[in-house]
Amino acid sequence: MAPDDPVVGRENVVQGFVEESLEDSLARAGLPASLSLQLKDALSSALDRRPLESGDRFQVRYLQTVAADGREIGAGRIVSAEVTTSGKGRIALYGFRPTRGVEQLWLGNGESLAAPAMRLPLDTVSVTSGFGVRADPFEQPRNGLGAPSRLGTVGATINTATARGIALGLAPAPGRTAPRGGGAFLMHNGVDLLAPTGTPVLAASDGTVVGAAPNAGYGNWIRVDHGHNVATVYGHLSAFAPGIAAGVKVQRGQVIGLVGNTGRSTGPHLHFEVINNGQAVDPIKFSPTRKAKLEGADLDSFRKLVRQVDAARQDEAPLRLISVGDGR
Repeated sequence: MAPDDPVVGRENVVQGFVEESLEDSLARAGLPASLSLQLKDALSSALDRRPLESGDRFQVRYLQTVAADGREIGAGRIVSAEVTTSGKGRIALYGFRPTRGVEQLWLGNGESLAAPAMRLPLDTVSVTSGFGVRADPFEQPRNGLGAPSRLGTVGATINTATARGIALGLAPAPGRTAPRGGGAFLMHNGVDLLAPTGTPVLAASDGTVVGAAPNAGYGNWIRVDHGHNVATVYGHLSAFAPGIAAGVKVQRGQVIGLVGNTGRSTGPHLHFEVINNGQAVDPIKFSPTRKAKLEGADLDSFRKLVRQVDAARQDEAPLRLISVGDGR
């Protein structure tokens, strides 16, 4: 393309219904393959990995840079997308580039649909015991009398004993300290994730296994070093995945073990820790495990964009040519 060739952006709209698969339906509608893959990944995040079903409707607006003679330049970018599902109703996505960041798709509330840098190690996450000081589970009632219950955050999260446990004298009441040497309250350096024995445990991010062996109260234990002074720990496993051993490199989402009940454990679950710069941190609040959210001026600009896109959609504005200065 000659430097003086005029360049414009052409906004295209494709729409239709899902038939055999979303990919095939988008291809038949005319969406470029690279944009189809981006949309598929974003929708997987928005729908909690549930696929669209036959009959679900989609509409995608995308901007394609073209030369005056009609030659398409680059892959284009998604301006907005909308799907209407039988299960979740309407879901809208919007393309936006924050001041410090890259172009990606966002939900209307400003939450990113890009995968976070570090994932949680189970596909379905149910936290049964949070990060922080808690009553020792082994000093709690047994045989149907209850287990530690979650209390809100006051300085540190405390998973207090149940009322029944307190009444039986098995643990001190809230606000009271354990007798010296009693050890009723302990620091919990990770989170406990409920799952049946045998549930696959996935590596939180790319890294190198530095330990995979029985390890005291952890039971069958794995530690993965992810670089940049970040490591993750997985405890109480029933088994290690084939080939998992110290020195082996693993990838994000790779199965490294199976949930179990080994070590100092009161039932099948995964104990998961994140260690940052030598200190245990709350895996649920650790920023690399959380999806990005727009804030401040970026959020204001995004909300303005959402209003404009939604107004154009409602008006069913015709395809138009717009000048392109910076490739956007």
